[in-house]
Amino acid sequence: MDRQHVHQVFAYDAWANRRLLEAAAKLTPAEFTRELGASFGSIRGTLLHIMWGEKRALHRWRTGSPLNDPNVDDFPTAEAIRSAWSHLEQDRMAFADTLSDESLAARVSVRGSDFELQELIHHVTNHSTYHRGQIALLLRQVGQTPPSTDFAFFLLDTRNALSN
Repeated sequence: MDRQHVHQVFAYDAWANRRLLEAAAKLTPAEFTRELGASFGSIRGTLLHIMWGEKRALHRWRTGSPLNDPNVDDFPTAEAIRSAWSHLEQDRMAFADTLSDESLAARVSVRGSDFELQELIHHVTNHSTYHRGQIALLLRQVGQTPPSTDFAFFLLDTRNALSN
């Protein structure tokens, strides 16, 4: 993995997250917060879990310290989550700009185990993909059709945007 690949992985992750947030923004407040029996309860809970997982990881990579859990009430709407996520996306891309082959291979301790930073980047983005799949199912449970968040669609979408 090199800095260019990190940029692409973060860009894909942001693209896919934004697509789900756009779908979530169309929900009623009751649909957005409805307890659906998912790992994190609701669509809001699962979106917040993804966002905070990404934020927590970036914070640890930058500072080496943990980050406290969010106050769910600070994120009552999809727009509130989208706004916070937008700042996180900018911070992650700025972080990616600082990476080198050496920093990507550097060891980072997480819960008593050491990983290379590049392994943790893969982990965090894969974690987000896993939970986006859950959100797709939750959207179906409230009667919505989820958007595609497949990597191939990201490639086609971004390539088409560049050629226009």
